[in-house]
Amino acid sequence: MSLLKFIRNIRLRQKLLLSYVIVIFLPTIVLGLYAYQSSKASLKSQVQQSADNEARKLALEISYRLQRQDVSMKSIVFHPALLDLMSNPDQDLYAQFKTLNDKIEPIFFNLMYMVGDMTEIMLYSENRQSELGNFITPSSAVKDKDWYEATKSSESTKWWFEDGELFATRVIRDIDLQIVSAELYVRFDYNKIFGDFIGKMNEGRGIIITDQKNQPVLTEHAPQMDDVQLQSLSRSGTSKASLGGESYLVINKDIPQTDWVLHYLVSDDQYNTGIRNILSATGIIVLICMVFLSIIIFLFSETLLRGIEKLNTKMKMVEDGDLTVVVSTNSKDEIGQLTDRFGSMLKQINQLISEVYQTKVTQKSAELKALQAQINPHFLYNSLSLINSKALRIDAQEISDLVNHLSSYYRTTLNKGKQIIAIQDEWNNVQAYIHIQLAMHNSRFDVEFDADDKVFQFEMIHLILQPIVENAIMHGIDLKREGRGKLILRASLDGEDIVFVVEDNGVGMEPYMIARILEHESSGYGIKNVQERLQLLFGSEYGINIHSQPGIGTSVIVRIPQYRHIREEDS
Repeated sequence: MSLLKFIRNIRLRQKLLLSYVIVIFLPTIVLGLYAYQSSKASLKSQVQQSADNEARKLALEISYRLQRQDVSMKSIVFHPALLDLMSNPDQDLYAQFKTLNDKIEPIFFNLMYMVGDMTEIMLYSENRQSELGNFITPSSAVKDKDWYEATKSSESTKWWFEDGELFATRVIRDIDLQIVSAELYVRFDYNKIFGDFIGKMNEGRGIIITDQKNQPVLTEHAPQMDDVQLQSLSRSGTSKASLGGESYLVINKDIPQTDWVLHYLVSDDQYNTGIRNILSATGIIVLICMVFLSIIIFLFSETLLRGIEKLNTKMKMVEDGDLTVVVSTNSKDEIGQLTDRFGSMLKQINQLISEVYQTKVTQKSAELKALQAQINPHFLYNSLSLINSKALRIDAQEISDLVNHLSSYYRTTLNKGKQIIAIQDEWNNVQAYIHIQLAMHNSRFDVEFDADDKVFQFEMIHLILQPIVENAIMHGIDLKREGRGKLILRASLDGEDIVFVVEDNGVGMEPYMIARILEHESSGYGIKNVQERLQLLFGSEYGINIHSQPGIGTSVIVRIPQYRHIREEDS
């Protein structure tokens, strides 16, 4: 009891120092062991994850290279002239040679000598007893080959590696696609297919590609293995293997388009070296902590008491109305957490005040931009009417149509200075704008409109679709270099919402560009301005969503609620 009484009566500073000294060594050692085990597990996970990512990339790269060749083989297999020749072996021999010389062999020579990856192309015909030209021979010549039956029973390209030769096979069916009429055999230049992988693996890592029989197709930076070791390699998942007297982590990945498996090898020496480094670093850190922790704790107890005094002072300043006080601390104990939470609460209060203010500023800015876009409507309409009448007098119908579109566009754009517009008028506005753009572009792109008439009973904010269409034309279709551009506008109901879609087949954009146009201002009515106006009126769950693929096109989706401005005001 006297000891408890003594402890209870001593000062807080002394209690802190005594408690820290008692528990200093055990927590430090436990923390060191925990850090070591955590770092060890993390390193193992990182090594495995890194190896898995690299293995997946290699498998996809190899698949991509083989797939390119598969495309060339399909161009042969499905060539109409070849299908007709293989399906009709009894037709006139002269006609067969003419078809072969004029339509088929030029393709083969082009693939072999222009592309360069193919070194041999041969067609093994099921219906012929003799050779025809340089590339067609009876299938009886290869019926004893391992690949023959496997190829006949498959509809896809089969890849093989035998006797140091890399080749692929595929069946050719008759013109009605009912029975097999021939087998296509294509041999490839091994070095051109796999040359980039040879001699470029990092030290301590290697690859083995095995075929369906677990025979090696490619071996790079891997130890010598006998057939037993090759057969023991797993064909899926992650495994451990002892090869050439060393232990390896093996990541097994199927190579798409083939029956092959990529075995990615990571030597355990890489992992063990990292573990030894972690152990050494942990020991040094624990030792340093045990030497200096007593001094640090003494200083820490001083800062603890000072922290309470400082927090009290800051709270008094806030109580007196000074909300600009900066309240923060580097301490992570209860006092530090209390200080940080108080500071966080103060920041949130200031942030809420700022957000309310910024919302008003943004709303006024959007309204100001809308006012700046307006001009004297009577002067504009009278001018356009005069131009239209003069155009009609000289029978310039195209000019008259263009003026009418322009008049319609500005009439709905100005909207008598109002922010809310009928969806029918907004739809007419964007149609007029597109007709003007078609005239300016000499009708170099196509336009498709698709609107559900039910959406026209509702209203929306004006000048929403035109900036999006302008973006699609200027930054999508105008930059397209090949093919004819196309612009599609859709409007439909989706439950309680209305969805507009502006889609183009332009150049598309990268993900970072999507974020940039939604978050940064641009000249005129930019996409950011449209997004802000929509969310100011309808809430953050509505607005713009952009999907885009480079080289394919962009789709901008605008979602708003079913809105009736007049009815809401009356209610």
